[in-house]
Amino acid sequence: MSKIIKISVLLVGAMLIALIVRTVIASASHQSAPTVTTQKVRVSAADLPQGLLLRDDDLSWKNIPAADVPPNAIVAATPNSVELKGALLRHAAVSGTVLFADDVILPNSPGFLAATLKPGMRAVSVAVDDVSGNAGLIQPGDYVDLLLTQQMDRRTDSPDLAVSSETVVQQVRVLAVGSEISRPKTSDAPDANSRARTVTLEVTPRMGEVVSVAARLGSLSLALRSFATARRDPDTTTADPIAAASQAAPVWAGDISRAVRELPKSHTQQVNAMNAPSAPAAPRAVIIYRGSDTSDPAATVAQGNGGAAYGAPPLPPLAPAH
Repeated sequence: MSKIIKISVLLVGAMLIALIVRTVIASASHQSAPTVTTQKVRVSAADLPQGLLLRDDDLSWKNIPAADVPPNAIVAATPNSVELKGALLRHAAVSGTVLFADDVILPNSPGFLAATLKPGMRAVSVAVDDVSGNAGLIQPGDYVDLLLTQQMDRRTDSPDLAVSSETVVQQVRVLAVGSEISRPKTSDAPDANSRARTVTLEVTPRMGEVVSVAARLGSLSLALRSFATARRDPDTTTADPIAAASQAAPVWAGDISRAVRELPKSHTQQVNAMNAPSAPAAPRAVIIYRGSDTSDPAATVAQGNGGAAYGAPPLPPLAPAH
């Protein structure tokens, strides 16, 4: 019996020793494993062309091991880190490329607006209000169409042609809104662009002339274009936004308003007749009779008809002499 007890004690002791050894080995391996820390680094969210004004969708954060973070990389939650939104990209970047402060030109840098212009392009400003400027929703880096609306009532008598609207320039880039040449950093910040009275556009020299003439003809409005296009950076050297805009026919008042199209013609004629100056009345002729003669010399050409020339009433026949 004592032999069985000894064997049981030995088995229990072996199990305890195995458990202790296993615990020690597990803790040792856990302590030897290195702790991997990562940091969020600014990278490009898509393939970005050179000269692009960066917006929120162009940038993203990527987790990179702290040991692999490149020097001068823009790390999240770092004091005084560079804000890339609204900056100009100096060179093209493929998706996932780590971006540095030297890769961009910041909006507060000297010559930022001139650096934003593509070669051969010009910057022209147009006057807008809260309505024509999309109530401050248009931001630098957006692409817009320029619409011209004219009052034609002084140039035509047709109600159908009283007002016209047409697109004079297509797909031009917004460089600045008012004095702001960058997008707001936070949505909670007061939007000064909603009070802007000018918008600066990137145009070719020819397009600049078109915009200047259009500003004198009528009121200009901006139509925001979608970013969901094949290219974020349209090639303005091959495409002609002026020719593309001129292919579309203008929209007239009669094309929109059924009331204008169905305006009664008689009403229009009455209005025109009321506004037309009245013709002076012709003077009435005065005829003086002296016996069988009249004071109108032309009446003598037809004395046989009793002096009825020029509408004069005929004279009564003379009574026979007794």
